[in-house]
Amino acid sequence: MKKTLSLILVVAFAFASTAIAAKLPSYYPSAGFQRTGIVDVVYADEGRIIIDDISYQMSPSAVVHSLSSYRDSLTRVRKGANVGFKMTSGRVISEFWLLPGNSEAPKRR
Repeated sequence: MKKTLSLILVVAFAFASTAIAAKLPSYYPSAGFQRTGIVDVVYADEGRIIIDDISYQMSPSAVVHSLSSYRDSLTRVRKGANVGFKMTSGRVISEFWLLPGNSEAPKRR
């Protein structure tokens, strides 16, 4: 009985994770994001952003991906936004992915 229940739960979780992943566009990384967090403040004129109380530099050519567009405006990255991001060496953000507000996106380490 316990083995059957365990098997049912494993299958249910597999379908649930597939359904969650299906909500993100294909240009979002399937293996997860280097880092994720909530934007505290953006200092666009300084090329700096604070995410989860940590300050990062932003590349002047940073690419922003949204749920509706492969390439979007950097102005979409604003206070309160839930983002996944990719950094180059030296803590410079080169790419952002806007995430749904209630998303618990996987972090890749």
